[in-house]
Amino acid sequence: MNIIWTVITAAALAALTAVDPQNVLSVCLNSCSQALTYALGLCAVYCLWLGVFNVAERCNLVQSLSRLLSRVNKLLYGNLQQTAADYVSLNMASNLLGVGNAATPSAIAAISQMERGDKLSRNGAMLFVINAAGVQLIPTTVIGLRAAAGSANPSDILLPNLIATALGCAAGIALVFAAYGRAK
Repeated sequence: MNIIWTVITAAALAALTAVDPQNVLSVCLNSCSQALTYALGLCAVYCLWLGVFNVAERCNLVQSLSRLLSRVNKLLYGNLQQTAADYVSLNMASNLLGVGNAATPSAIAAISQMERGDKLSRNGAMLFVINAAGVQLIPTTVIGLRAAAGSANPSDILLPNLIATALGCAAGIALVFAAYGRAK
């Protein structure tokens, strides 16, 4: 992947140099400045939500959330060990709140609890599908990016985003059920 990005970047720089050689440096500097501005804005959003999840974990809200989502988890995953169920619940909550990158550590911990062997299990496939679909009630990352880009109403994507991700997640869950059958 590094090779592909390097080739694309070199090709873009070569094309820019051929088209407008006087502005190559200013375009590169402006692009770097914009990227840094977006990254710092996203760091603030992630710091906030990671802090919230850390506090939730220390206050045993994760266990409460796991109990709240136990019926959904049982339907989707079958019988899970308690630690795996806690991590799956935290992952689902992270995705629902729109902080998908904050969901990654809990997904890795959940998959390490569920997977035994080289072949992907049904539970691993289900976790992958639900995590990748990323149903979000509040897409904080996209809202943060839109706000940083100067959008007049950065949150106007809430309903279309919820509909699109819910439909994608439902289709993915249906495919896991079709491929692996019901949870045991």
